[in-house]
Amino acid sequence: MMNVILIIIAAYIMGCIAAIPAGPVQIEVVRRTINGHLRPALMVVLGAFCIDMLYGVIALFGIAPFLEVPRVMAIFWLAGGVILIALGVLSIRHSSAGEGAAGHKGSRFLRMKRWSFLGGLSLSLVNPVMILWWLSIVRIFRDIGLVDLLRPDLAWAILIAGALGLASYLGGLAFFLFWAKRFIPLKRLEQANRAFGILLLMLATYFIISSSRQLFFAG
Repeated sequence: MMNVILIIIAAYIMGCIAAIPAGPVQIEVVRRTINGHLRPALMVVLGAFCIDMLYGVIALFGIAPFLEVPRVMAIFWLAGGVILIALGVLSIRHSSAGEGAAGHKGSRFLRMKRWSFLGGLSLSLVNPVMILWWLSIVRIFRDIGLVDLLRPDLAWAILIAGALGLASYLGGLAFFLFWAKRFIPLKRLEQANRAFGILLLMLATYFIISSSRQLFFAG
């Protein structure tokens, strides 16, 4: 029993750590939150949580080989690049329109919870690297002796705890920024929106270049 508790705690902590590096989902959560849209930001987190769980099932229950095919991965990267370009352009347009003001209603796109949820789903869906993250957790647990045989109950415990760790970090970040945004001047919010847009476009470029190399120049 104690071993299972340690596994759950370790998986949760590793989920939190995995969510810290800035990625497309985190950028979207931050962008919506600093513009005053907390619920849509949480819907992005919920969408990402659903896909994280899906990829966890794929990784931990042995159906990952399909997504290890290089061309399949390349298509995922390409789709991710297209989505990030759209989000980056929207972010830059909104910053130019002065939609970052505290208390301003802001972009209809940013406010819509349905589109926010779909955004979280799509940004996580085109990032099958999460499968490698899940597999890495199991490998680490085996190496340090927490897991000898990955029974179904342990797999589900790792899956749920890890996904909750990912989601709780992003949700906590959204609540903190929603509280802190009142202290951020309008000009800084506009600059942040522009910076997020540029960062998304840079990520899109990386995704598309990686995909193109695999689709057109590999072997």
